[in-house]
Amino acid sequence: MPLSLLRWSIALFILCLLAPTAFASEERRRSMPPPSRKKPAARKVDPPRQLVRISGGEHLRRDAATAFEQMYSEARGAGLWLWVISGHRSWKEQKYLYRLYRKGLGARAARPGRSNHQRGTAVDISVGSTHTRTYEWLAANACRFGFRRTVKSEPWHWEYRPRTTLVPSPGQDCLGRLLEPPVPPEGVATPSPS
Repeated sequence: MPLSLLRWSIALFILCLLAPTAFASEERRRSMPPPSRKKPAARKVDPPRQLVRISGGEHLRRDAATAFEQMYSEARGAGLWLWVISGHRSWKEQKYLYRLYRKGLGARAARPGRSNHQRGTAVDISVGSTHTRTYEWLAANACRFGFRRTVKSEPWHWEYRPRTTLVPSPGQDCLGRLLEPPVPPEGVATPSPS
């Protein structure tokens, strides 16, 4: 028997042995429901605690929203308005912004699952530049409310991190500058030092 005929005989023998199981598994596959066409779930950020609407219409996590509202109120007392551009973002919104960023069509954005906007603890505030009254007020006061700037290239991005944000010493602002004593209104006598 020539060698090539022997090879073909062995191959045919193996095929005959395996064919019944191959056809059986094909029938079993046909009788099963079709596999789900859904993509596997991507790793998502833990859902934020209950979201609360803040001044300006955006949403933050409840504790961050409470602190922001206190900061917002104090800024209003100083004659400033903290205009919020962005607060909480859904997974879908973050994915869209990240995709634009990667294509060079949008501002810098964190990868979905890594943004504190998704956690409801980051807020983008319209500050203009680092030389505006709004920015300077935030730099001097935000830490007292648990907020701090975390992205060096983004003066508008402030995150609520009360556990790791240092509170200034009494009589100082967040930049370590001494606070001036409040000036009493006209007509109010000030106690003289004795």
